[in-house]
Amino acid sequence: MTVSTRRVWRAAPLTLTLVWIFTVVAAVSVPILAYVIYSARQQIWLPVLLVVFTLLTLIYACQFGLRPLIRTTDREVIIRNPLRTHRFLWEDITLMASGENGLLIGTEDAQAEAWCIQKSNYATKRGRRTRSDRIVNEILDLLDAHDPPLEDADTGLRIRRARPDESRLLTRMERAASEAEFGHIFPPDDFPYPTVEVARRWRRLLRDRLTRVHILELFDAPVGFIAFDHDTVLHLGVVPHQTRRGYGSALLEYATTEMFDRGGQAARLWVLVDNDTARSFYRSSRWTDTDQRRDCEFPPYPEELQMTRVNPGAPRRSLRP
Repeated sequence: MTVSTRRVWRAAPLTLTLVWIFTVVAAVSVPILAYVIYSARQQIWLPVLLVVFTLLTLIYACQFGLRPLIRTTDREVIIRNPLRTHRFLWEDITLMASGENGLLIGTEDAQAEAWCIQKSNYATKRGRRTRSDRIVNEILDLLDAHDPPLEDADTGLRIRRARPDESRLLTRMERAASEAEFGHIFPPDDFPYPTVEVARRWRRLLRDRLTRVHILELFDAPVGFIAFDHDTVLHLGVVPHQTRRGYGSALLEYATTEMFDRGGQAARLWVLVDNDTARSFYRSSRWTDTDQRRDCEFPPYPEELQMTRVNPGAPRRSLRP
């Protein structure tokens, strides 16, 4: 089914209004002023200089105020900035987020900022939703129309892209899952959950064009999450009251399928050595232990080990010449 996604977004109405007022006022008043100066002094160089300077200013105002836009078509998203135009095919987009320098759109190969739609640092620091956030979600809705979330109407399950403003939701889900499973590794009385650090990490991942973050919903209620890049599962969790129902397996299979479809030889992940439940779960999903070890990033820095799963569809090396 063909989905019509033709839309255009420009700078905020107030900005456009001010630019138009400045353009009209300058276009009318400067020639009059130049004529008055010429009539009074009978010198041509000063009026000409004034007109040239004004023309340059008007060109600058039009380029930076009226020209920038975001345009969506049935095939791509177009960012038109004053000096350059960027084009992104719908199927390649991996990043959409607000930014102080412009709305950020990216793929695994490139990214660009749309200067016409910005979010101030003041609003970002205070977690305020702005016009930029609304437009991001509008474009993401169009992206979902082109590449719909994976869903099963009979079971009510859906795996969808996480939105850029969902770092708090992801932090809450990860904290609930972690406190239910890791109490014996991170005693809460001695090592309180690092909420600030985890939230900061989710904000960073949601703005990383090489990382994909997805949320599993049951009848629109979030029950799990997964984050992965081209060959590594970074984070996986299911909220406590929804465990042992196959949701973790569904998320893991979704991520590994996405990674294997890109042609990777193997997928990787890190798991706590003392997390026997998770290690058993991964082994049942055809993941195997390796000799790779490292310390966890949070106190008391327990040891983690790397597990891998080989892509069954990847070509094998031959011993024949």
